[in-house]
Amino acid sequence: MNRKLDKKYDDLALTALHEYLSKQDVPEKNLPLKKELLEAFEYSGNIKRGNNSEEQVRIFADNVFKTCISLTRCLFFPKEAKVTLCQEKECILDTQSQTDLLRRNMNELKLKVKD
Repeated sequence: MNRKLDKKYDDLALTALHEYLSKQDVPEKNLPLKKELLEAFEYSGNIKRGNNSEEQVRIFADNVFKTCISLTRCLFFPKEAKVTLCQEKECILDTQSQTDLLRRNMNELKLKVKD
């Protein structure tokens, strides 16, 4: 995996997330997880675009946003897309761990927003 290929899959995942949101069209396969993914993407994106949140909230929103991209790579792209660079080393993205991470990060984000 090189940086160029890693960025390509991040960009493709981001485009796919934006397209799903703009169409409001979620395919039926794995509908609950896709719906959860899109809601997290939209929620975190709204916080990132707004300038009225505390820095800590924006950091949590950024984590959720990035996890949405990683999970999208796991769910919708070929096996090659699951390989990413982590501190200059190849890492394999796992759908279940990315789903768990997304849920933990969303829970933390929602708690920070309530504070």
